[in-house]
Amino acid sequence: MDDYLKSLLEQIRCKKARPAIEQEVRSHIEDQAKTNRQNGMDEEEAMSWAVHDMGDPVQAGAQLDRVHRPQMAWDMLIVMAVISLISIVIHVVIGMHTDQIGNLSRNAYIVSTIAQTGIGFLLMLVVYRLDYSNLAKYGKICAVMFLAVMALEVFVVGIRINGRAYFVIGTTQVTLSAIMFLYVPLFGAVLFGYRGSGLLGIGKILLFMLVPVYLAWRIPSVSFAILLLFIMAVMLTAAVLKGWFLVPNAGVLAGLWGFLAAAPLAAIILGLKFHLFASYQEARLQALFRNDSGSYSYVTGQLVKLAKSNHLFGASGETAAGHLPAYNSDYILAFVSSYYGIAAAMGICLLLCVIAVKAFRIALRQGNQLGLMMSFGSGLVFTVNTVLNIGENFGILPPTQTFLPFFSHGGTSMAVSYILAGIVLSVYRYKNILPASKINCIAEKI
Repeated sequence: MDDYLKSLLEQIRCKKARPAIEQEVRSHIEDQAKTNRQNGMDEEEAMSWAVHDMGDPVQAGAQLDRVHRPQMAWDMLIVMAVISLISIVIHVVIGMHTDQIGNLSRNAYIVSTIAQTGIGFLLMLVVYRLDYSNLAKYGKICAVMFLAVMALEVFVVGIRINGRAYFVIGTTQVTLSAIMFLYVPLFGAVLFGYRGSGLLGIGKILLFMLVPVYLAWRIPSVSFAILLLFIMAVMLTAAVLKGWFLVPNAGVLAGLWGFLAAAPLAAIILGLKFHLFASYQEARLQALFRNDSGSYSYVTGQLVKLAKSNHLFGASGETAAGHLPAYNSDYILAFVSSYYGIAAAMGICLLLCVIAVKAFRIALRQGNQLGLMMSFGSGLVFTVNTVLNIGENFGILPPTQTFLPFFSHGGTSMAVSYILAGIVLSVYRYKNILPASKINCIAEKI
């Protein structure tokens, strides 16, 4: 049997797939040998015929090699390449029509855009090559370490710019709120780690939810904290509905969403009453609830004005560059629709929808539950940010702490978008190499 397995495994090019294949084939041979012994064969004859029944090892290995090998979601990769090129073109156009954007000159802005997009694309390919299944064993530890580092940045190391925490590397400012989105796939691993743990496990999961929400609040970003809480709540809901926990689904979900609906509202009301928010946050919240005038409502007013003047194709004559802050990041859709027309903005939104749908399809077609939840969480980040950003850019929703994935200028949000896309590609890559049984076995040994 050992010689047979050696010849068979030599045909498998993916080394990561060999252990699982060897275990599967060995078990099949041993089961057949057992049956042969029960039919009256001696030990040596039973094993010899069991191996013989497996067929030619080279041919069998070649067939297994075609099945158990890394996969590339070429359609998603092509869409990502198209998105990257369009993003670069848009920002080059933005750079060509102004001498200075923020603290960057025209040429510096164009170079930084190309560099950010290129580095992001490379990060996606690097993450795609990583084995996400390691989080089956180390997911909770990685989540705790991530939260510890973020807490250190928020409360100790990070610097405050206009009241908001940033991590500075040399002359580069890293936006902590965008980095926090990388916690979402880690939270998927946390959910996987508590499968079958009952109400006690869900109580521990709530701690893994509330700690990052608190850190997001202290960055500070109230809207982002609520957004992050919503994404994790949807993931927990999906896990409950899939039967991951030994709990009554209806009662747990009713309690969960009741708490999650009441807690943010209570926190906002108490924060306004006792002045726990920064002054600009209070102004935004008051504008949201009472429709106060001021800079907060001014931005929304300008967005509505631009939206009304837009044409389906071509420039409207009203440019976002002269009316909006951050028109190259938060409100880049408003710039595109005013400069190229509504159809161009809709095309960008369609491409982002394709990426989100692809992430969800990869999640739903996974044999292993860890990959399902990590891909599902990444898809939620794309979807929620895209939907909210579209609503903001056309004046339908008030401004919040979101970005348009792959298009908003800024190294942090760009890198986070590509890393999440890389996680989705990694889940797809190993779908035929890392079967559910192997990942579940790893988790059970913890």
